[in-house]
Amino acid sequence: MSHYTLIILAGGAGRRMGGADKGLLPWHGQPVVQHLLQRFNDASQHLLVVNRHLAEYRALAAPFGAQVLQDQSEALLGPLAGLQAALSAARCAQCVLLPCDMPRLPATLPRQLCAARLDTADIAVLHDGQRLQPLCMALDSGYWQQNLDSWLNDRDRSVHGWLRDKPIRPVQCNEAARDAFANLNYPDEWTSG
Repeated sequence: MSHYTLIILAGGAGRRMGGADKGLLPWHGQPVVQHLLQRFNDASQHLLVVNRHLAEYRALAAPFGAQVLQDQSEALLGPLAGLQAALSAARCAQCVLLPCDMPRLPATLPRQLCAARLDTADIAVLHDGQRLQPLCMALDSGYWQQNLDSWLNDRDRSVHGWLRDKPIRPVQCNEAARDAFANLNYPDEWTSG
């Protein structure tokens, strides 16, 4: 389980942030995506960042050897379109997906998600103690790529909808701090982080 592609989803329209690109916003003195790149940088994995602002993200990702790409569709199909693009570019079959607006995620999470998968079809998804966090998952790119392509061709953007009939393995990180799984979605949360 030592090799995996780590995907950081940094896309989105930023509607709740007034149209700002969340990954580029400063949090504790540097762009939030940089926090994730630093925490999850590991020589055994392939790092991918998905965003529409390629130049800015490539400058931030270069020191970590991370590849930056954008969604394949111009239709703004949400996080699943970012996952679709990343699965196509993944160098390792096993992929771990993380969103850029959860900068406090524990460094052990990718390994825990990978370890929870017992079969190629399994999708391990973080459970924060109250609910599933579907943008924190581990899955096999080759196994799920065609299924995801078909789902998005039908123009359904719901991550929950896509996962509904899948073999989910919930993963809880009991040692994590209480705020480790908090999303930064609104300006007041960002400044108080």
